[in-house]
Amino acid sequence: MNVFSSPFSRLKMNLAVLYLLAIPLLTACNPPAAVEKKQVKVLGYGSVTAYPDYAEISVESSFTKDRMKDAVKEVLVVTNEAMALAKKFTNAPEDVRVSSISANKDYEYANGKQKFLGYNSAQSITVKISDLKKLEAFMEELLTLRINRIQNISYSHTKADSLRREASALALADATKAADQLCQASNAKRGAVLEVANYRTLETEDREVYAQQEVNMGLYGKGFGGEGFKITPELLRFKGTCHVVFEME
Repeated sequence: MNVFSSPFSRLKMNLAVLYLLAIPLLTACNPPAAVEKKQVKVLGYGSVTAYPDYAEISVESSFTKDRMKDAVKEVLVVTNEAMALAKKFTNAPEDVRVSSISANKDYEYANGKQKFLGYNSAQSITVKISDLKKLEAFMEELLTLRINRIQNISYSHTKADSLRREASALALADATKAADQLCQASNAKRGAVLEVANYRTLETEDREVYAQQEVNMGLYGKGFGGEGFKITPELLRFKGTCHVVFEME
């Protein structure tokens, strides 16, 4: 008896033939594996220096009196004097900022004991000087007032944002130059930009664009207490960092 003569046997044979014929067709339908493109990743750095064009000075007046209202009254007198002086050296009302007045009990600790000294009131005022040529004259007159403490002196630039963008553009140009050098060394050409990121590092925080001094200088009579400070500002440096990924051809 011929085993291939039965209908069931012929069906199995036909399925086997179809399977063998389908294998090359299925293989032809599968696309070839994509070739991973070569990339070059670089970091670029840019820096722009500029002379500051304004300064901000923060000062504080503080008094301790037997009665709270007397302490508050004394502070308000000095604050009003400082505001009147500031108007002579500023361009707009928003160039002068005054904090809320504080009032607390004042104590002194000696020999492990707490001694009540009176009621303390304090208030701070921040003044923006846009003409740095007037800064020294302003400070001289300010120190004639009953100011207790110079809290801070900072310098910056009104076009800080555009200067920071300029530093970022220089960082991108530096990254492109670095990519060209690497591609040349690899006998390749720089292709399209695949990824670009402009980000901040520890060296590009805002503190780098402020010549700021945490002065915290106490003023006692006509003398000075605490650390000294400089009236002449230093150059500001705006830094940018750019990460770029290029295709290599």
